[in-house]
Amino acid sequence: MAISVNTNVPSLIAQNSLNRSLSAMEKAMQQLTTGKRINNAGDDAAGLVISENMKVQINGSNKAMDNVQDAQNFAAVAEGGMITIGDHLQRINELLIQGANDTNSTESRKAILVEIKQRLDDINVISQATQFNGRTMLDGSFDPNDPDKQFIVQIGPYSDTANPDNPLNTIDISGAFADCHISVLGIGTTTDSGTVNGIMLPPELDPDNPAFDPTGDNFRLYMDTIQAAVGTVTDARGLLGGYLNRMTANYDNLSIMVENLTTAKSRITDTDVAEASSEMIKQQILEQVSGSMLTQANQLPSLALSLI
Repeated sequence: MAISVNTNVPSLIAQNSLNRSLSAMEKAMQQLTTGKRINNAGDDAAGLVISENMKVQINGSNKAMDNVQDAQNFAAVAEGGMITIGDHLQRINELLIQGANDTNSTESRKAILVEIKQRLDDINVISQATQFNGRTMLDGSFDPNDPDKQFIVQIGPYSDTANPDNPLNTIDISGAFADCHISVLGIGTTTDSGTVNGIMLPPELDPDNPAFDPTGDNFRLYMDTIQAAVGTVTDARGLLGGYLNRMTANYDNLSIMVENLTTAKSRITDTDVAEASSEMIKQQILEQVSGSMLTQANQLPSLALSLI
């Protein structure tokens, strides 16, 4: 190797080696400090793209799990209202069975019908008062056949715009919220008075109607109507239960998926502490060696003086 004053090749080599060691050591220290293997796109461009897409799915799935829980709470409140309405209908059915027996006098049957009117009024009140976050549930506000009245739960991290005929990330549960007004159930009507007297039974069972005729047969006819209403409310509860089970299964699936995706993302983005620590120590040693060699290389040009 020629001895040169103007160009110190060994010094340049030592400098480059020192700079590479410093850069690698800084990268290892950053990975240890942040706990992330990928701190910028240059660390692993492909890994960054994959991990960010996973992050979208993980965060979206977590929020979808929150949505499912909110929808379950919403449905639980609605079912509570339907349970109470069902209890009223069951009691009305019992009263009608009692009234259908001819051991009852006309006055006894009138007393039975007074309680029935009270319970019909309660059913209407419940249909209007059952609310969650300001949304009334049992008053006909929801209808699966009306796009403006559907109740869509976002149960997944993506939209279904690409495949609207086979939704995977949304579910419409509006069909489970029955309209429980007595007029819709077919068990009575309501006048404008808004009082118990405003609840109208079939004419033959309404003491305020000139056609009042409380015979056992008329009680039995109305019994069929009440039992059909019980079936309507029960069917709605059954449908709601099916949706609740589906959402519970979806929640469990999302939970497992988030766990697996988080594990996969961790393998890509998180620092392997043992590996990074070893790399940092290695680069510290190389840095010290390169620094020592740089010192030696910088002294080489001084040898030229001994030749003059």
